[in-house]
Amino acid sequence: IIQNRQAISARISLLGITTGLKNTAMEWFGSNDVQLHSSQRRQCRLEGLDMFESNHPNYISTNSQSFDDCLYKCSWKDGCNAVSYNSKTRKCTSVQRRSGLMIYPVRDTYSTSIYCSSGWSSFEGWKQCVKRDVKLGSGHTLATASRVASLEECVSLCQMTDDCTAVTYTSTFCSLIQYLSAGHTVTSPGTDSINLKCLVSDKPVEKCMMSETVFSNQYRIGMTRVSDLRKCVEFCGNGVKGCEGVSFSDSTLSCEAFSTRDSQNTFRDVNYSSVSLACVGVKEI
Repeated sequence: IIQNRQAISARISLLGITTGLKNTAMEWFGSNDVQLHSSQRRQCRLEGLDMFESNHPNYISTNSQSFDDCLYKCSWKDGCNAVSYNSKTRKCTSVQRRSGLMIYPVRDTYSTSIYCSSGWSSFEGWKQCVKRDVKLGSGHTLATASRVASLEECVSLCQMTDDCTAVTYTSTFCSLIQYLSAGHTVTSPGTDSINLKCLVSDKPVEKCMMSETVFSNQYRIGMTRVSDLRKCVEFCGNGVKGCEGVSFSDSTLSCEAFSTRDSQNTFRDVNYSSVSLACVGVKEI
């Protein structure tokens, strides 16, 4: 594990953790507060660092043409939440934990959580996802952190924390939440809330679309009728609990939400197109 905290160009300000926060970048540094320059905190890719975790059931080690290709493969694999890519050997390694089990320096290696998207650096793109004066009233609080500088910082911490799907932020206090359900909110002046899946639901879907495919019915968790594939992705991202992927039919306008994003759980159907919600996010890195 990295011993020199200053060697890491992470984009997270890990300040004032007040509850047990496991499997996050906090483990890389120990229990001390870490102050990083704002430009470092906004960096999604960890350069020269390898996330290691070879004992999980969804472990993948394969060749990829690029770092983006490695991320793309991960986004269509259930259980893959982060990657490490060696640009010299072209080895792509999947990681189950968003910040890995261990992290150590390796030349020519780049690592990131697939939930970390550079789109967050432009707050203008977040406006439709931020719920002002609202506290999310559903879900399990994973951890809280004080002295967090902004809502952006709060979201950054969530993106690197296992199982975190939403945040609430008041002044400098950040709460990380798991399993958000739509419709459960409480009026709370001065509190901002964000569902992380909403942050990717407005991104371009074309590069993440698998034509003539539909996810297996055994994973279906919701259905509705919408006008296009973009609206279907929004349906998944804005409140279907556990939604990882969608299949949409242009002919019937049927939008189906699924608890899987694994390409191995798809079948050929000329009437449908499918999208992994994680892929929509990583395409913006």
